[in-house]
Amino acid sequence: MKKRVKTSLLLATSPVLTAMVLSGCGTQTSAPTSTPAQLPVSGIATSTLVSHAKSEGEVVGFGMPSNWANYGGMWKNFSTKYGLKTLYVAEGNMSSAQELQAFQSEKAHPIGDVGDIGISFGPEAVKMGVLAPYKNQYWNQIPSNLKDANGYWATAYYGVISFVVNPAKVKTIPTTWQDLLNPQYKGLIGVDDPRASAEAFDAVVAAAYAFGGSAQNIQPGINFFAKLHQDGNWTGALGDPSELQSGQAAIEITWNYLGQSDAQTFNGNPPVKVVVPTNSTVAGPYVEVINQSAPHPYAARLLNNYLFSDAGQISYAEGGAFPVRLSYIHLPSSVHLPKINMSAVHFLTGDLSAQQKLVNTEWGPEVLKS
Repeated sequence: MKKRVKTSLLLATSPVLTAMVLSGCGTQTSAPTSTPAQLPVSGIATSTLVSHAKSEGEVVGFGMPSNWANYGGMWKNFSTKYGLKTLYVAEGNMSSAQELQAFQSEKAHPIGDVGDIGISFGPEAVKMGVLAPYKNQYWNQIPSNLKDANGYWATAYYGVISFVVNPAKVKTIPTTWQDLLNPQYKGLIGVDDPRASAEAFDAVVAAAYAFGGSAQNIQPGINFFAKLHQDGNWTGALGDPSELQSGQAAIEITWNYLGQSDAQTFNGNPPVKVVVPTNSTVAGPYVEVINQSAPHPYAARLLNNYLFSDAGQISYAEGGAFPVRLSYIHLPSSVHLPKINMSAVHFLTGDLSAQQKLVNTEWGPEVLKS
């Protein structure tokens, strides 16, 4: 089974400031009819966006794979509604870091139009100068702490860090971070690399809170994973659905909505249990961005509008993610978001670049001992 990979490439250095030329990220199938010149930050009429987007004919998404927060359903619905070609399958398999590096390295011959990155990468993306500002038509319904004041990025949804468990291989289901240190889980835990993955970085922060730290003091989380690795409960294995299914890594530390995706994919073989840690978890917002050099700039903005529309927000919820405009929409009765203890949930917002730098520096020598 293919990994969901928004987090597949491991980087030993900074996930955003290293200029790494990526090849094979995708192939532009048609010449853009629009230029990536600066468009108004807001106020573009929907009819104008639709007209120009249809002329452009397509939109290319980086880091938006089909089995991540129901992006497959999202792309299909968007394409049906507007008649645009969507390219995202191979291009979807990128981490937040890779998306931004691709935007940077492809400026002369851009491919990607839009991306989906963890909020901790947002401020650095602005510093890199690779994003185009755009305030979609739902901008005023997005909390101020979940968007960039100048329009460079905005949160569309969030998930909570959870333990996704194969109960056929795990006799006692863990419910707290402390539980994961139990010897019965030796070799059974998987988590991605927080130097390149916003998801895994947020898991480090969630663990930090559980052991007396915070988003501004994540050393306890780093220490926790170092011990988990030292004890052999986590061997360095990445969170991978195929390993979860086989039982090789029967406990994934990941977003709740990815656990739901696994459960749907496995269809009961094996069953999957998604557990939100009772003592501490992190709600990690993911933000939508537009490439400053987008070859299809109108289609990019039309898609951005759609992602924040009622239809787009419901699509996220259908995938188990919490939509940012939840209080403004009416979810169908068939959609059931997980119930969580909000007193144990910590929202990650603001500039976390110093903490990301600490992880980048310490993960190899202190956690992996490499």
